[in-house]
Amino acid sequence: MKTLLMTGVLLALSGAGAVKVGVLLPLSGAGSVSGQAAKNGYQLALDEINRAGGVLGKPLELEFADDGSAPAKAVPEFVKLVTVEKVDFMAGGVSSATSIAVSGPAKQYGTFMAWIGAAAVPVEDAFADHPYFFHYHPWSYYNFEAILGYFKYLKTYKKAKTIAIAYEDGPFGSAGIDATVDAFRKAGFNVVMTEKFKTGSGNFGPLVSKAKAAKPDILYWVGYDTDALPLATEIKQQNLQLGLLYGTPPSWPVGFEKNSLSDNVAGLSLWLSTSPNKDSRTFVAAYKKKYGTVTDEYFAPLAYVNLKTLAAAINRAGTTDKAKVAAEMAKTNVSTPFGQLTFSPSLKTKYQGFKAGNWLHFQYLGDARVPVFPIKFAQKPMVYGK
Repeated sequence: MKTLLMTGVLLALSGAGAVKVGVLLPLSGAGSVSGQAAKNGYQLALDEINRAGGVLGKPLELEFADDGSAPAKAVPEFVKLVTVEKVDFMAGGVSSATSIAVSGPAKQYGTFMAWIGAAAVPVEDAFADHPYFFHYHPWSYYNFEAILGYFKYLKTYKKAKTIAIAYEDGPFGSAGIDATVDAFRKAGFNVVMTEKFKTGSGNFGPLVSKAKAAKPDILYWVGYDTDALPLATEIKQQNLQLGLLYGTPPSWPVGFEKNSLSDNVAGLSLWLSTSPNKDSRTFVAAYKKKYGTVTDEYFAPLAYVNLKTLAAAINRAGTTDKAKVAAEMAKTNVSTPFGQLTFSPSLKTKYQGFKAGNWLHFQYLGDARVPVFPIKFAQKPMVYGK
């Protein structure tokens, strides 16, 4: 009898295992800079969560998987995390293409998704009816709202009138391109070029030649970090004269700021390490202590916030029951390095975190990313080339 009782106790203890979160990231391929930044943020958050007592009284566990920035690899990795590793929750999700690919199995298994990236509208469509999908990153229409506001400023104060658009051929670049062109035109811009390219190809010669003939004030490109240097190189080689080269990659090439080709290149970011925000300063100090360096890749603090808020919701729920955790996640109202985080409906999904008001526009000035717009956050005047 004692043996049976002891066995029952041991079984009960073994069944009360640690909460496991699967993290699907692009640790290789076109999105690897974002993926590695996010992994660093997750590991920093994990350290802090477990020092504070973990989740449901046990150390939280993370299971990382590399989606390779490729839908064909993302799906089996996702399924393995859910069915073999038997994770309780899924986090990560940088690429729109891979996120669309995993939407099927996510809904099939009823997976709880705390997703940090994947901003293209087709992702929103894919998860519109998923009851356990929490999206932290602003959707692309929120991103574009911020971009359009900046370009309108350039139109008024820098006399920018013409825009050329270069966009990668996946969901990240292509989704909503017609609406983008229409919005620019409605704002009074003349869109003189729209040109698709293959991300990672490095072949921008014909595209830049076409842009040079069109003589735009602004070249607006939508692609990944692997495209930044070859595009900037081709622009210099062909001596394309622009008022502004403006890009929206999720991350930028490592060390890009040290290359003279980055001078005056502008972009969009949810966050920069120079932010005076108290939570940002705390994050930067903790990140530097752990890694010995500072990052300007916003996926690092975004992943950090993602895991911290998920862990807090599980602890408040007192269980891994998805419905109860979702109910607690929905109540999230916390200060973060990006500002206050709450969840409210987007156009199609139930739980959307950050929106348009969180974006900063920066330029590479003096070997650093410097906020230049909105003006109230500008640390230096913007440089406009015309």
